Amino acid sequence: MPVLSPSIKNLVTNAIFTAADLIDLEKSIQSGRGTTEDAVAIATRYVDTLEAGVGSWLKKLLHKLGSNVDVVEPIVNLASETALLNGQITLPENGRNSSVRLVQRSLIALASRTQQLDYMLPQYGADGDYGGETTSSVQAFQRKNGLPVTGKVDGKTAQQLDRSLRATNVPGILSATPKDLVYAAQELTKGDVALNYGVPQPWINIDPKHNVPVGKPFEYLVNRWKCNLFGGNVLRKGGYEPPYYENHGNGEYPNANQWYKWSDKYAKSNNNHVHFQLIYEVPAATLAELQRRQKITELLTLVQPGDFVMVDHLGSGIQDGGHTRVAVANNFQTLHTVSFAQASYEKSLVKLEGVEQLLNEENIWLLRPNLKM
Repeated sequence: MPVLSPSIKNLVTNAIFTAADLIDLEKSIQSGRGTTEDAVAIATRYVDTLEAGVGSWLKKLLHKLGSNVDVVEPIVNLASETALLNGQITLPENGRNSSVRLVQRSLIALASRTQQLDYMLPQYGADGDYGGETTSSVQAFQRKNGLPVTGKVDGKTAQQLDRSLRATNVPGILSATPKDLVYAAQELTKGDVALNYGVPQPWINIDPKHNVPVGKPFEYLVNRWKCNLFGGNVLRKGGYEPPYYENHGNGEYPNANQWYKWSDKYAKSNNNHVHFQLIYEVPAATLAELQRRQKITELLTLVQPGDFVMVDHLGSGIQDGGHTRVAVANNFQTLHTVSFAQASYEKSLVKLEGVEQLLNEENIWLLRPNLKM
């Protein structure tokens, strides 16, 4: 018998369970199309598909539904399975045991983190039963990694599962980290997704708390800059709460040159919640060039991966009056550049930038996100 209700099954087929999926799950349960058991199944059998921060929302939903089931941390490796790694046991010969579920979780995690969807267990998930679905997934993993395609987990297969897990980016599903923001920024600059943040194309939103529908081209934003939209989507995908106008917890993202008003220094005076720590600010337009260079240098030295550098361009226009940069790496001390993910005219991308690229801005803020989902 399938684990999930028919209306919920599509939420795990792509091996990534997002914030938008969780909102859909809650609506399905409220309407009677889904059940509390669906939420329990996501938390127990599909937990390793959850994106950063989504586990904290799922935990709240389970509590609201009266369930005592907890959301566990994502799987990191198979270090605890010494007998399996040493080849002392082989699955499924040793029957139904805790090792089976950990192998299943490993395969699901790898499907989610590497998008090798033939590793996924969409019908039953990590249920601890070594059935045909698990056998097929193990065979796909063995085939991909040049191992004998037996469908059984011996020592060599277990060791390769362990190595593969250790090579992945492990999402902070219960408590996001700056690494999750870096991963989110990188993911939103890859492939066709990057086009969603270019000026000529419509935007396709991924944040269920934004007032634009999720997953549908929003034609109104054709031929418009999408700097703040990129930044807000990075925050949501990375497990942090974006700022919204009117401070209602949902709505539209502020213009990029207004985000500082949600920082610890300015939030109270603007009647906002704190979403960022303000690390540094440069009123560049008021400074002589030498001092401006010095201040921008100091700012770039302080940038850490996952930080946001927001700027206000000179001039009164707001179409491109603000710009959002998400730091994915800082080589300023050695190469005098920082790798920033950002929206550009054609698409989102990662650029190497230094002092020169910030020299002609009006204001610059270095913000460190600190409000998690």
